[in-house]
Amino acid sequence: MAKKLNGQLNLTKIPKGLIVENKKGEKVIYVDIVPNKNGADRYGNTHSIQLYDKNSRQVIYLGNLKVQEFGKAQSAESAPAQAAPQAEDKDDLPF
Repeated sequence: MAKKLNGQLNLTKIPKGLIVENKKGEKVIYVDIVPNKNGADRYGNTHSIQLYDKNSRQVIYLGNLKVQEFGKAQSAESAPAQAAPQAEDKDDLPF
């Protein structure tokens, strides 16, 4: 099974001054995804999404993330059993 980080991003906490344009003219923000120092919290969140405001020198927390597994697992129990090759019945045996 594959793993991904899943969570919500609180857009109302983003200061308008931190939204900038990239070379393509698109409006973007630069975020940091940081693992929690003490591992998972009581809700299973293992990472946080943060912005750093250079002007006010403060970190703005936008949300938390937790590891989520997705896809189908191929274990010995769930893998389809392969049938053993069957011996062919031959009617034309010499005896």
